[in-house]
Amino acid sequence: MRGSRIISGLLAIGASLACSAAPVTVAAQTPAASPTLGRIADEGLLRCGVVRAGPGVSETDAAGIWRGFFPDYCRVVAAAVLGDAEAVEFVEVSYTVRFEALNEGAFDLLMANTTWTVSRDTELGLAFTAPIYYDGQGFMANRSLGATRLDEVGKATVCVNNNTTTIQNLRDLIASRGLELEILGFDSTEVAYDSFFARDCDILTQDRSALVAVRLSRSPNPDDYILFSDVVSKEPLGPALRNDDEDWFDVVQWAVFATLIAEEHGLRSGNLSDHLDSDNPEIRRLLGVEPGVGASLGLPADWALQVVSQVGSYAEIFERNLGALGLDRGLNKLWSDGGLHYAPPLR
Repeated sequence: MRGSRIISGLLAIGASLACSAAPVTVAAQTPAASPTLGRIADEGLLRCGVVRAGPGVSETDAAGIWRGFFPDYCRVVAAAVLGDAEAVEFVEVSYTVRFEALNEGAFDLLMANTTWTVSRDTELGLAFTAPIYYDGQGFMANRSLGATRLDEVGKATVCVNNNTTTIQNLRDLIASRGLELEILGFDSTEVAYDSFFARDCDILTQDRSALVAVRLSRSPNPDDYILFSDVVSKEPLGPALRNDDEDWFDVVQWAVFATLIAEEHGLRSGNLSDHLDSDNPEIRRLLGVEPGVGASLGLPADWALQVVSQVGSYAEIFERNLGALGLDRGLNKLWSDGGLHYAPPLR
């Protein structure tokens, strides 16, 4: 039910920790400077652009519900802003039109496996928050090719989407390493996938997370395909927004950070009640026991509590989506565990 609180009754913001199920009115706390926040609060709905990239990453289930790592981060933002992780209208777009659709206002943010680059930052007028997943471009081939890495491949054809950074990375790679690879470019990732599995090309290249997903979901027999060990690019993936609403950018950025801060402190959706009386100042601020952070963002005091209780910490979101594909955390570990994820202090 929209507007419901998963942990209603656990926290009475401000005066005490007495039980209270009363919802916090978002609209009254929304800064007038943010038209995006104002519209979302008025309509009670977040519009989130998504791209179909495969199970665990971004895909609809048998009931037509969007599932995966990136759709779950749409839910993270909805939980922060509206107190309801399910108050999301998912708008499916292709790689070809995703940026045009975002800039034309078709949705409030794009939450997909979209790489942050300088040209997208500047020429397209977009704004990227800190990445939510550090990926890299990889390659997949049928085992009959007899190769496990690129330097074992002679002449071969490669299927790739024309409308991504992937094809430019491939061109650069061929030029710099003198590879005998012929590029077969398609205007749709779906067509590139279909062509690869129809054996129209020898190799498929895409973000490694997407390759793992498509291998499981599209191939007749996943064991017939091998993911090469090569990782040939840096692909920082995360939310993309229009570069016209700083307050909205801050909300999305800190909603993402809330999932990381929760993991740093060992908070999960099922143990928040154990931490409501914590004497750790950052935990108290995160859960709204000490109010102030929410107001500065134009959100309810319990905004982050709703994020973690309804959607989870970063670890939970990763585990149920990408972890289920067999992907390990790698670069996506917390900084304290040798990874790249690092949230600024919540103060």
